[in-house]
Amino acid sequence: MGFDNEFDEELELDEDLDEEMDQIPGKEINSKTPVAKAVPEGKKISVYFMSTIGPGEKKQKLLINSGNIVGDIKETVANLFGLDPDDFYLSSGGVTMDEQNPLKDYYVDDGDDILLIPASIAG
Repeated sequence: MGFDNEFDEELELDEDLDEEMDQIPGKEINSKTPVAKAVPEGKKISVYFMSTIGPGEKKQKLLINSGNIVGDIKETVANLFGLDPDDFYLSSGGVTMDEQNPLKDYYVDDGDDILLIPASIAG
């Protein structure tokens, strides 16, 4: 078959590749798409994170899923405030949160404040 231009040549080449892939016996094509993560059970809430670490008080609002693990939320908040996650704890209602538990265990509601407490103060 003759080619009128380079574009036609590329089209036929691509078609030949597809045909060759179909003809390989016993070869399965595995998807490289990552398996979807299970969405944590919970509801989306807006909470305010307040930090007194460093100069001045800072406050940021975040939309989070209450089913997320506190440690994961802490990592996000650390990035948001430019802090090391080991330098603070999260606290709500006077309770220091355990990083292994989901946020919903602390009954945090939409619009609540979560405090960043320096690790040197919280014991």
